[in-house]
Amino acid sequence: MAASTNGTRPHAAHAPPMIYKTFEPGPPFDALIENVWYWRGTAPGHAKDTIMASGRLGLFVNLNGDALSWYGGERYSERNLLSGIAICGTHTHTFAIDAYQPHMLGVQFKPGGAFAFFGGSAREFEDVHVSLADIWGRDAERLHQRLVNAPTPDGKIALLFDEMVRRFSEQAHHPAVALALRAFGLSPHRVSIKSVARDADVSPKKLIRLFAEEVGMTPKAYLRVSRFQQVIARVHTASSIDWMEVVERYGYYDQPHFIREFKEFSGFTPTEYFRLRGPNLQHVPLEA
Repeated sequence: MAASTNGTRPHAAHAPPMIYKTFEPGPPFDALIENVWYWRGTAPGHAKDTIMASGRLGLFVNLNGDALSWYGGERYSERNLLSGIAICGTHTHTFAIDAYQPHMLGVQFKPGGAFAFFGGSAREFEDVHVSLADIWGRDAERLHQRLVNAPTPDGKIALLFDEMVRRFSEQAHHPAVALALRAFGLSPHRVSIKSVARDADVSPKKLIRLFAEEVGMTPKAYLRVSRFQQVIARVHTASSIDWMEVVERYGYYDQPHFIREFKEFSGFTPTEYFRLRGPNLQHVPLEA
């Protein structure tokens, strides 16, 4: 298995090169895992990044130490510590991380993809960060050490993916959840939970329960966050934006409704986000 090099940057002789690599698995894992990624970089010039709401779960590995931090509370002033290998669940609220994380590895799961690897209900990971040792015990600590000691980026990616394969439970989505994920992914602002439940031949109440257990948030929350993520993907690299066109295209009631939802899921007004956005789609650099 080889990873593809997605980015490099010229570097000084005394500093290691910036490296970003991803590996996208084949079937059946391509339905569950977006990619396994590797990052080594230099200080970005600011202290923290805001992480916006997301319906996807991620696994993160600090290859430079045995701790990971995230920040909540007023102005992201409350620091929370995890072990060096941890899970960030689906989330409807923002939080912050250290902007400088020089040597990292991780798995980005597709919506609903993580339930096949960690067991239990994905609802347990909603709006939480948890050390992997709390789920896998000492196996997580041993895996962390093996990942740190693997000699190459490709070797680290291969080792982490092999562990995912080993943990794979071959659980399939309930047909109603699979149908909902397909329908919600196409146009989250146009589809209704009731119509999907009807098409799946289950009650809306049952669809909500099944979806939350497998994906990690209710269908209503997922649809709201998915619409927001589609907006972000549209405006992230744009040179200029007609916000009223965005409001109409993505089915918001009016501009105040759009601004409220945008701020809830990003921590910024649309114009603030547009001014502050950085190179990473999901991160926003925080001003000091």
